[in-house]
This record gives sequence, C-alpha cells and structure tokens, in this order.
Amino acid sequence: MPSSKLSPRRWLAVGVAFLILSAAPALTAAELNVLFLGDNGPHRPRERFEILEPVLRERGITLTYTDRVEDLNPETLGQYDALLLYANIDAIEPAPEKALLDYVAAGGGFVPLHCASFCFRNSEPLVKLIGAQFKEHGWARMRETVVNNDHPITRNYSGFESLDETYFHHLHNERDRTVLSYRIEGDRREPWTWVRFHGKGRVFYTAWGHDHHTWRHAGFHNLVERGIRWAAGDDPAKAGSYAADEPFPVPEMTKLPDGPPPFEYVDVGAKIPNYIPSAQWGTQGKPYTKMQKPLPPEESIKRMVTPVGFHVELFAAEPDIGGKPLAMQWDERGRLWLCESVDYPNELQPRNRGRDRIRILEDTDGDHRADKNTVFAEDLSIPTSLAFARGGVIVHNGTQTLFLKDTDGDDRADERSVLLSKWAMGDT
Repeated sequence: MPSSKLSPRRWLAVGVAFLILSAAPALTAAELNVLFLGDNGPHRPRERFEILEPVLRERGITLTYTDRVEDLNPETLGQYDALLLYANIDAIEPAPEKALLDYVAAGGGFVPLHCASFCFRNSEPLVKLIGAQFKEHGWARMRETVVNNDHPITRNYSGFESLDETYFHHLHNERDRTVLSYRIEGDRREPWTWVRFHGKGRVFYTAWGHDHHTWRHAGFHNLVERGIRWAAGDDPAKAGSYAADEPFPVPEMTKLPDGPPPFEYVDVGAKIPNYIPSAQWGTQGKPYTKMQKPLPPEESIKRMVTPVGFHVELFAAEPDIGGKPLAMQWDERGRLWLCESVDYPNELQPRNRGRDRIRILEDTDGDHRADKNTVFAEDLSIPTSLAFARGGVIVHNGTQTLFLKDTDGDDRADERSVLLSKWAMGDT
C-alpha cells in the first residue's frame, strides 16, 4: 500500500462503517481515485504532486502519492481507477511489470507524463505500452499544435504555450496509438500528446511537464484532467472547455497604395536628436535637420493598413484636436475622451501650470463625425491614461494620479483631487 495515507477506497470503507454505527453524515466519495507514482529524482515528483493534487481534488479526482514501485501489485492497483506515472525509474522487476500490464489490459487507466517516457527502459512491453521512449531534448517556450479536435480529450481544447523541455522520442509504437497534438519545430512534427488502447485499458501520454512553468499552468491542469478521465473511462468533457491560450491567427492585411508616397519635408535646422549605438546611454550623433510635414487626414487614411474587410473612417482631426493625442477612451454615450499634449515629450510642467488638456469629442447628428468639442480639463502636463469611475475619470497626469469630475452637467471638470502623487518622471 502507498505509505503516505490510507487508500481512498479504504477510507470510504471506514466512513461507511462509521455511518452505520453513529448515523453521522455520509462522506462524499471522489469521482475518480488515482495513484500517483513518483520517485526522488530530478523532476521532483512530490513537489509536482503538491501542485496538482488540490486542483484535481476540487474537480472530484483524488490523487494518492507513492514512491514505492512495490505498490505496482494487483491488490493496490485494484483500488484505483488510474495510475499516473511521473518519475525517472530506470528499471523494473518482473512482478510489478506484470502487475502494471495486467492492470491496464483488464481495464485500468494509465497516465504517463513527460519523463515517464524514460522509465522502465529494461522493459520492452512497458515502452510499447507508453507508446514511445524519450530520446533527447532542448529547452524553449513553445506551443503544442492540436491535430485531432474530434477526439473526446481534445474536443473544445485549444492547447497552450509554456516554457518546457522540447522532447524528441524514438522507439515509437504506432499500434493502437492516436496522436492528438504535435510539437512543430521547423520541418519536424514531433508527436507530443497521444492515446493508446491496450486490451480493455487506455493509456494517455503527454510530453508536457518538466517543472513549475507547466505544472502551474491552467492549460496543463485541464489537459491532465481530460487525460485522466478518458483513461479511467470517464467523460473528458467534465474538465470543461479550454480556449484561454488559443493562438491568435494573423489576418490578411490590406496593401499600401501604389506609387511614391506623398511626403514633403522641411528643413528645421539641427533640432532632431540622433541617438546612436554606444556603450554610454544617450550618446548622440550629428542631429537630423529634415522633418516630414504632416499629411492631411484624407491622405493619412489611404496609408493605414488594416485587416482585409475593415476600413478606417475619420472621426476627428486638427484643428478640433489641439495637441498630440496620448490616450483615448470611449464612454457609454459614444463620446471620445482624448488626452492631448503639448508638453510631451520633454517639458513636464509644475502642478497646475501645464499646457495639456482632456477633450470630449461627440457626434450629435449621427454622421459618425465629431461635431461637438468640449474641453473637460486643462492645466495638465503629460496626461497618459484615462479610466472612467464613480461618475468621473481617473487620469494619470505626469507625477500625479488625479480624479476629475463634472458635478453641474456642463462636461467641464469642477472637482479635482489627487489620488496618488510623487510618481518618478525624471525621464518623461
């Protein structure tokens, strides 16, 4: 028996006996009971168990830890719905080898994770049972590519990204094996997560799982729960869908117009800084002297690239805007609130002496163009963010975070208070 605690089913038997004697409330049995076999090796299975156990307990799956290969025996294995293997156990004796093979063949679930594919290398039948053997690895942040969305394990599961060992396997056993995801590296597609059938039993394997980067990942929790449930003959859908880490497909973009760009340049003198690579931060070379003249809005729009199917429409432009737009927010009435700055980037002003503003731009006639222009707040200096709250707006203004509010309905701030101050703005 595992030495860490009584098996879940033995506890259940004790609870039932207690119920008969005392009429105490019945204990709630777990949906599934899983034996977690680890070791004292470099992958630190006990630490990984401590991460996963409370997560799965909340999901109705009880994990029991052991590092005793002797627990691979018919009596102990018979008390569990599945065996989870996460260890670097190089060799196995004939008796536990037979017990494990018989357990799976008779319908038990087997869930080898990550380094388990390098376990029991003296047993060809167990290497075949797992489905392949670890060969070598690198180290990278990577994403698995799910290729079998119709399988119960990967239905409504999009995969995830994590920092992990980049396993390569050999001694592949493709008999009764279905690959669910690959790790793609260049032209190579490495089987990453798969399932197998063995007699009446099921095997789930994934190469994910070197250390805490993956073991603390919600996507890994979801995948392992799915694998355990499937291997134990339960419904993987109970784990819930997982699409939080779904990759964003890069859309096809529109093209810039043909012909030379309609840019004009003026000589402004030696005023434009020219920072050059150097061991000393801020080293400057010979200043630039030519500056591009701004394009009118109708020309700027022509040179904006968007996803195919989208287009840009003009809502507001100079002279309705009186400075550089640093931040903007749309409110619940469809009005655009704009932080506009003259002081940015190099002229942070003392309190209440700035030249910057917050402006409200509004479309009142429904043509999607701003035709009402109201200055909400003035005397700001380098306002860089807006957030609506409690009938007003929180503004990060240089060295201070302000709360501004209009109390008489004229869209002009007549209440101003400092929420936070003394932000370091030595480099604006």
